[in-house]
Amino acid sequence: MALAYRDSIFGMKFVVAKPYGGEEGIGYGEGDGTVVGEKIRGAVRWVNHPHRRNDGVMLPNAQVVIKTEDGALLHFNLQGRTVTVGGLGRQLLSAVFESADERYKWLNNTFCVVEGKIDLEKMLMNFRVFSCISDLP
Repeated sequence: MALAYRDSIFGMKFVVAKPYGGEEGIGYGEGDGTVVGEKIRGAVRWVNHPHRRNDGVMLPNAQVVIKTEDGALLHFNLQGRTVTVGGLGRQLLSAVFESADERYKWLNNTFCVVEGKIDLEKMLMNFRVFSCISDLP
């Protein structure tokens, strides 16, 4: 999956407010992207309003919609951590999907782990999504 922040109505790709006199605050950004996977392919629209911890770690809180190539709508939330090393952010996230489309209802009971990176200069993200399959009956 590839996501890119786009310019918002504020003329910036991403804004962070730090109202507490330190690094802690809240951010806002929105963007578009693509999904090219074995089971899901399509266009993505998303919005992220993460919390920024005082140590600079971002806690993403993104709501995402995928319109698949076969016309289904898939919704999911991304949450976790983005830790910055140099100009690169390492993303450790979870994803929970929901869909009303019969072809994708299997996602409604699937928990996913997401790992990826964000180029903080270009504000581009690339990551992989892995479904966690339980062997419980």
